[in-house]
Amino acid sequence: MQRRHAVVGRQVELDALAAAGRDTTVGGRFALVRGVAGSGRTALLRAAADAWRDEDAVVLSLPPADPGESTEGGFEALLHTVRRHYELLDEPTLAAPVAALGALCASPAGRLPGRTATLAREAATLFHQIGRHGRAVLIADDAGSAPGRALALDAATRPGVLVVAVTEPGAPAAGRLDAVAEVVVELPPLPAPAVRELLDRRHGTPVDDALVTALGEALGPLAGHPATVVATVEALRQDDRLTVAGGHLCLRDPYESIPLPPGHPLTARLHGYGTDAVRLATMASVARFGLADLPLFATATLGDPDGYGAILDELVCAGVLLADRLGGIGPQSPALAARLIRDAGPQAVARLHRACAAALLRRTGAGEAGDRLRLADHVTSAGAAVPPDRRTAVTLLSTAVRAAEREPDRAAHWLSAALRHSGGGDTAGDIQARLLRLLVRTGQFARLATEVDRIAARGVPVADRADLAAAALLAALHTGDPLPRRVHTVLAGPDAMVAFGDAWPARAPAASAEATASLLAAHEVATIRRALTGGPSADPLLRAGGLGDVVEVLRLVLGSARYGTPVDGAAAAYHRLHQHRCSGDLAGVLSAAREANLTGAPEHVVPRLARLWAAEALALRGQTEAASEWVRSVPDEPPYAALRWFVTNGPGGEPRDATDAAGRIAAGWSAYEAQRAYGSPIGVEQLLVRIADLHARFGVDAAGDRLRALYGSDGPPIPTEARCLIQALTEGDPTAATQSIGHVRVRGHRLDLWHATLALGRDVDDTGTWLLEAYALARALSAPAARSAVSVALRRRGMAPPRARGSRPAFSAVELQIVELLRGGRTNRQIAARLRLSEKTIENHLTRLFARTGLRSRVELAATTVGTDVLGAAS
Repeated sequence: MQRRHAVVGRQVELDALAAAGRDTTVGGRFALVRGVAGSGRTALLRAAADAWRDEDAVVLSLPPADPGESTEGGFEALLHTVRRHYELLDEPTLAAPVAALGALCASPAGRLPGRTATLAREAATLFHQIGRHGRAVLIADDAGSAPGRALALDAATRPGVLVVAVTEPGAPAAGRLDAVAEVVVELPPLPAPAVRELLDRRHGTPVDDALVTALGEALGPLAGHPATVVATVEALRQDDRLTVAGGHLCLRDPYESIPLPPGHPLTARLHGYGTDAVRLATMASVARFGLADLPLFATATLGDPDGYGAILDELVCAGVLLADRLGGIGPQSPALAARLIRDAGPQAVARLHRACAAALLRRTGAGEAGDRLRLADHVTSAGAAVPPDRRTAVTLLSTAVRAAEREPDRAAHWLSAALRHSGGGDTAGDIQARLLRLLVRTGQFARLATEVDRIAARGVPVADRADLAAAALLAALHTGDPLPRRVHTVLAGPDAMVAFGDAWPARAPAASAEATASLLAAHEVATIRRALTGGPSADPLLRAGGLGDVVEVLRLVLGSARYGTPVDGAAAAYHRLHQHRCSGDLAGVLSAAREANLTGAPEHVVPRLARLWAAEALALRGQTEAASEWVRSVPDEPPYAALRWFVTNGPGGEPRDATDAAGRIAAGWSAYEAQRAYGSPIGVEQLLVRIADLHARFGVDAAGDRLRALYGSDGPPIPTEARCLIQALTEGDPTAATQSIGHVRVRGHRLDLWHATLALGRDVDDTGTWLLEAYALARALSAPAARSAVSVALRRRGMAPPRARGSRPAFSAVELQIVELLRGGRTNRQIAARLRLSEKTIENHLTRLFARTGLRSRVELAATTVGTDVLGAAS
């Protein structure tokens, strides 16, 4: 059985080709498929060919063209194709025209006057005969590379025959093919959902959101080109940069750069311009670069400025490099830059930076004005290729101080290099303090941990120990890794900050007086400690600490001017998880949970907490088995006990009856006591509210007194919102219920709002209004289990869940475009010109629209109203 070819995201283009194939009865049709290399031209043609064969059309494929092929060679290719498919055509009357064309092709060139015209006539006769006995499709892939083929393909366009030529924009024969094409099918980049579907099918595993996003950012304008996407992901797989986590294909490190695959057409094109072009493009990939830098680059590489200028123009015209409005020049995409840097290697890149730095220093020594920022960039990026020098340290320090407010990330790199060049002393102490503050301000906590270790290895003056201890605390809280032994050695003694950083989220050591540092004041450390260990705090800190969200705690305590939200690492992924949870994006919750588990050690607290929140999201989506797997991977002990109980007793695990509910409540209290004794507030708020919900629904009286104590003045530190919610559920208090819902609305937390409206709607609200809101929220969350839980509660109240509007037939993008153009008063000819289709194709589309909608005229079709008519859903 012949293998069928599937194509993703190209239904509009397939429809256009199918329509062209049906329009061949009068005069034939010539269709041109136009798209850049990697846009999926070949895959589209294979899928179209399957469809044509299903309709009993004979599909003929021309052999690949030689770029130097003559016009006569195009007719020889036609003859070869017909002979190769002769048995498939199964028509004895073709013998005579095949023989005639064969004799003409075999005759010596130049011997017969008007030979080209005669070849065209004989080819037309042959294909006229083919078209008379059934539909045929002639496919000429890569036809744009052979200027001689356009005439031969035009001759083959006879009644009953569809000729499909494929070309790349700008190919040698592209203009000639445009001139004869009646239908032009453009291949735009695939949208992100189609890219995801393509990868899902290819790898047999759902693709994680972060992988699709990272590919889009890295590939830039190539992100929608199927061949490029597939080859790039395959290269990542071969480099062992992909793994399956939570049943999804993920990047091991979503923040490591993604290069184009080796041998990609774009890099091959660049190499075609020569070594100087590759060197120039590499320079534009590793540093800020513009036209004004050409003389410096020429000096550094002993090249010719004018020659480099000409090469630069060619690369920009070819789209390999892009120029921005400010005169900057860079690679077409980050993936191209990553490929060039990888191909060059770190040593070559360092030498290039060193040469540029040396050239800048020579300019400065000669009395010319120098660019201090560029010099700092090159010296920093050259690394060990530039020998340590105290004068260099002073230059880098002064440059960083001037730029720290405007470009803090860049300044942090300069300070790190300055510290290496300083050689110790007072200058090193100043650089160190500035560097630590800037790394915290820019959210670079993995680098902060590295710098803390390096500083400890060099030895730290007594006056700087408080700063180093504060930096060590922040690094430990974010990375979850224990501090290196030499950091403990340097900071030996009763340092409460270091002890707390090492202990969290385990049982926190007793607080002691911390020395005030420039990074953290003693009262700030105490506030952070209270939030993360469940001490009295303001509601936002109580909530952040109860989630175990270190990033949010530090953001609240330090403020955005001193603390930068990190973008990578397990703590950053965990913070994003809660942002997704707030917005009700369950897919985002799952993606962030996978990232947290890939970037953090599996046994660390943050990845384990992320698994529990992911289990909640999976349960709400009805994926109970997957949810159970995530829960089973987390120990049933503090600091996970409270959150684990909450997730296990959510919508995916409702009690069967009052006895079952009583047993679950008892287990919940045990988890609560264990968590409080451990000194961790994580999950406590959620556990207590869930216990109150079960108590209210199943009437477990034994829990009532304990619950009432929770919202009294002597209750444990929990947010006001939770206190009101527990009171409302325990006492049936509508005022407290309204207050709790009000608090959730102010926060804008959609998932917490669903939990609250469901709980209060079942137990407090007599009208069912909150249940209806819970149902709407569940639908918006795309959470079937959540919707089912609300439906059950509504039915118990004698209320029916709101009915969704019935589905309507889908219409293709081409059909919707035709309707919109009709509404604009366009004629069939104008619509055909706008969509680059034939008038006959437009007529066929209209005929099918009339049949499907029951409308009888163009006027009725144009008068339909989006949102209320038969086209509403598709529109």
